[in-house]
Amino acid sequence: MKTHLHVLVPASTTLSGIVDAMNALLAPHRLKDDDTSQPNWRFDYLCLFDATLCCEETDAELPAEMHDYRGYVSRVDRLRNDISNDVSVGAVVTPDGVWHDINDFGHRMMNPAELNEAALKKWSRYYWKLLEDNPDCWVIETWTHS
Repeated sequence: MKTHLHVLVPASTTLSGIVDAMNALLAPHRLKDDDTSQPNWRFDYLCLFDATLCCEETDAELPAEMHDYRGYVSRVDRLRNDISNDVSVGAVVTPDGVWHDINDFGHRMMNPAELNEAALKKWSRYYWKLLEDNPDCWVIETWTHS
């Protein structure tokens, strides 16, 4: 299964350091050496699909060595808060390293559609609250495989 993930990294982190900061925040959630007995793992590897953040202002600021991250990085204060729209992101990792997930709101693959729609509405409100509570952060978009 793939999960669309946003990782919030403090804006005090330089752009050239945000990937390392993201990896440090994700390390406790990553499966180590296929040890499925490891408690609380969330994913085994990261992957990139089509970028959805697409912030031209941030893209212009990225150092040349981060060219591959164009479209995948923005700042929280540059995102359009449209609480009326559902978000496509399935999980967020906040600067304190906590993993927040749509599944915590009752979303399940085998649920009836109306239950998942209700979970998505709750998750969308929670997602925007997380961003509101962490305004001075970079947002890095990726996908996880589990």
